[in-house]
Amino acid sequence: MNRQETTQIITLLAGNYNSIAEKSKEQKQMMLNTWQECLGDLDYKLVLQAVKKTIIESPYPPTIHDIRKNAVEMANPTNARTPIEAWEEAYKMICNGSYMTQEEFDKHSPEVKKFFGSTTQLKAYATNVDFNMDVVRSNFLKQYEAITEREKQQKLLPEQMQKMISNLTEKLDVKRLEE
Repeated sequence: MNRQETTQIITLLAGNYNSIAEKSKEQKQMMLNTWQECLGDLDYKLVLQAVKKTIIESPYPPTIHDIRKNAVEMANPTNARTPIEAWEEAYKMICNGSYMTQEEFDKHSPEVKKFFGSTTQLKAYATNVDFNMDVVRSNFLKQYEAITEREKQQKLLPEQMQKMISNLTEKLDVKRLEE
């Protein structure tokens, strides 16, 4: 979304919310700059639809978070499974884990794979005769919710911020390895 399109979005919002329309010229300029920085990575038509959806849903002026959240949900409709449905996949993986190949592992959902981390860890679960399935299920259900929530929050960040965070994380990992 370019600057002119961002101006159109803010004009639309000002037409629907007096608190935006009554802002001073400086405040509107600051709003334009901030919205452009935080929403500029999204497609204009997607943001426009997200703004319209937000206008319909709320009598209060939306925040950048509201617009990004609606835009991300529209672009990536959630067919999220319940934690129990994800556990069923994980359980089948454990049952087949002692002979699962990397290729088979890669075919499973990203959230479930994150719980196991690797085929090595999966095989450890599958071949351990002393492990308690109830404990594993409990741990899985807790971690699954944390993993999916983290993914959802990550999708809300602008692409530029995601890259910056990724670069910072890589630098920190390199520094830890050097110590």
